Amino acid sequence: MPAAIEDLDYAIGIILGYLIGSILPAYFMTKFLTGSDIRTLGDGNPGTTNVKREIGLFPAVVTASYDTTKGLMAMAVSLWIFKFPLFWVYMSGAGAIAGHLFPFYLKFKGGRGVATATGMLLVALFEISMHMNFHVLLGDIIYLVFFVLCIYFTSSDENFLALTTLPVLSMLVTIRSGFSNVSLFANILMIYIFVISMMNLKKLKILNLKDENVRLWRIFLRPASMSFVLLDFFTQRSTFLTLVGIVLAVFFFMDLTRLLSERVNVSLTKKLGRFKIYKAKEAKRFSSMTLFLMGVFLIFIIFDRNTAILSLGFLVFGDMAAKIIGISYGRRKIFKMLSKTVEGFLGFAAAAISVSYFSWIFGIHPLWISICGALIAAIVESLPLSVDDNLSVPLLSGAIMTFFKMV
Repeated sequence: MPAAIEDLDYAIGIILGYLIGSILPAYFMTKFLTGSDIRTLGDGNPGTTNVKREIGLFPAVVTASYDTTKGLMAMAVSLWIFKFPLFWVYMSGAGAIAGHLFPFYLKFKGGRGVATATGMLLVALFEISMHMNFHVLLGDIIYLVFFVLCIYFTSSDENFLALTTLPVLSMLVTIRSGFSNVSLFANILMIYIFVISMMNLKKLKILNLKDENVRLWRIFLRPASMSFVLLDFFTQRSTFLTLVGIVLAVFFFMDLTRLLSERVNVSLTKKLGRFKIYKAKEAKRFSSMTLFLMGVFLIFIIFDRNTAILSLGFLVFGDMAAKIIGISYGRRKIFKMLSKTVEGFLGFAAAAISVSYFSWIFGIHPLWISICGALIAAIVESLPLSVDDNLSVPLLSGAIMTFFKMV
């Protein structure tokens, strides 16, 4: 068969996927039952949640059933009827998402396609799981259930759940399945759902991080400090500690200068707008950046490399999760006079346990010891200690893990 004709056959599969995807039961059922356009009701999305809220349960069930399976139907037709290669089968599924997003009969203004992508993702994950060792699969499921429960309990928001769970799931899929076709397809679907969830959160203004004592660039810069780990691996320990010590000395000198000079202090804490370096509460004390670097310096002096890496991971990712979740979703305070919340604690625990689980997968630390360290880190972060978290969290969690390794 000539290549041009064969390519045309594949294009037919994509077009068929588009047509299957363009059928929006939310639109047709709402039009039939009420005479209204679902896109003019509620949040304007022709999806399950909006249909349930505006029309009722039965239309929502029909909508969910079709939207979740339409991509699978398109792929099934391409695979079993047309016998297309796997790549073009996946493209048919992508065509279904495009049809949901841009239905031709609604002036190309449709839904978001998350349900369609989720249906295909679940089948891809099932296929991946069929090639996994049972005990490995069970461990991954237990970990994911714990993580999902922690995040959902703290936020009760499916968009934030997707935003936090999908990167973790993507890492597990890549580790367990490598860069196989199904793994790549699953990761592409996860990236799509992740982007849509991020857009939803921005649109709904759910993540509220406008706080005088929050510097977003400092929160999201924290993970970059894990580069210290690479530096430790590729240099001698003495060289590594010297470099960290130099950076610490620079930040210490900056703090000392602004604390001794009121003019410098005011400039760095109040006069730089959104680019202010220091928080308001740091106006009369050493900054958390300096204390963080001091914590890094100390744990790499005191503990072995693997324990130091794990302690640093608890602090970096746990603290970031606790801040974001605590500020945006924190409702139940642990101590009445303090800002620490149950939601922030669970966010820290979920992130720290994740660090433990992946460190175990990569053979960095025994699982039970690292989980003990993660729980200690979460508890210490939530307690009203006089010592700054940037010191207490890595030092105490590292000490506990070192103790258990010696027993």
